[in-house]
Order: sequence, then C-alpha cells, then structure tokens
Amino acid sequence: MIALTADSLIVIFFMLFLAIASIVFMFLSRSSIADKKISKYRSSLFVCDIVTFLSLLYVDYFSKVRVRDNMQIGDSIDLIPGVLEICYFENTGAVWGILKGQSFFLLITTAIIMAICIYVFIKVPADRKYAAFHIALTLVLIGAVGNMIDRCIKQSVTDFIYVSLINFPIFNVADICVVVGVFLLMFLFLFVYKDSDLDFLKPKFIKSAKSDNITEG
Repeated sequence: MIALTADSLIVIFFMLFLAIASIVFMFLSRSSIADKKISKYRSSLFVCDIVTFLSLLYVDYFSKVRVRDNMQIGDSIDLIPGVLEICYFENTGAVWGILKGQSFFLLITTAIIMAICIYVFIKVPADRKYAAFHIALTLVLIGAVGNMIDRCIKQSVTDFIYVSLINFPIFNVADICVVVGVFLLMFLFLFVYKDSDLDFLKPKFIKSAKSDNITEG
C-alpha cells in the first residue's frame, strides 16, 4: 500500500479542486450564452488557460517544496555572485513582505481575487484581441492560488528568489506571476483596449442605462 505524504495529499486536493472548478467554469460559460454554442476559439482559450495555470502552479509549488526540503531558513546559495541568490525565507505577509501576520485577511483577499478572476473569465468575449487579457488573468490567478496553498498549509509563504544586486525583497514564482499579470492588465487597459472593449465587465443595469440614454438622445 502506497503511503501518501502531506504534500501528495495537498496536490491531490488541489487537482480535484481545479477539476471541479473547470467543470463549473464550463457550465457557467455555456449558461451565460444561452442557446449559442461555445466557439472553438473560446474552448481553445480555456484549454490554454488551464494548461498554463496547472504548469506554472506546479513550478511554483514544487520549487517551494524543494527549497524547504533542502535548506534551512536563512540559508542562501549564490546563483550569480553579487546579482542573484536562492535565499530561504518564510513570509507571513503578502508580496514583498507587506501585511505581515495578517494570514486570515490575506486568505479572504485571495478568495475575493479568485472569485473576480473567475467571474471575468466567464464574461470575457471569445475574441482574439482578448488573448493577452486571458494570459494576464491566468497569471494573477496562479499567483493568488500559489501563495494561498502555502498559507493554508503553514500560515506563511515560502520565498527564495533574492536579487542581491539591488537588494530587492525576496519573492517566489507566484509573486512573479502576480506582478507580471497586474502590469500586463495595466498596459492593456491604458494602451490597448478602448472603453467599449471593456463593456463586458460592466453590470447589466449600467449597460441598460447607457442604451436608454442613447435611445433618448
């Protein structure tokens, strides 16, 4: 009989969670467009989102596990002397160490971020111009879930990437995903999408009011 370690059980739990979330996502996507079929492009985007999510979540989780298994807190390994190190640190806060000791608040915040991301995934139109939008949302979701796993297990997050050249706060793969995702979203909102491109994010009552004003005008 194979004995499952705590890490194995955690991985199995989250794989089941992702499978259930995927089924719910597909169901909501179908119901949101009523009698219309989901386009092949929307389906391919969804598959790409899931593959990216699982791949980077795997890299984030097992890079943290490897650091915890092979290093003691405070240990460091030079990768590029004077530039980049692997430095093991347990962070009880958010990205870059902010909000230290606020694990419960951070878990609630993460749950809200995940809910918003899933809601937007459901609402985003099946159009090629939103491919980068999908990537950005997926990265944010990876970062949120990756660090949430740590907080659920041990009320802290394993950080280990240290850019000693500029004395940058220690971070991890999930942090990279969040930061890149947020900056990509900001770039898209500021320089790529027009206001009309983001109408799908507006609640129905705002759209109705807007169309009524146009009709009256």
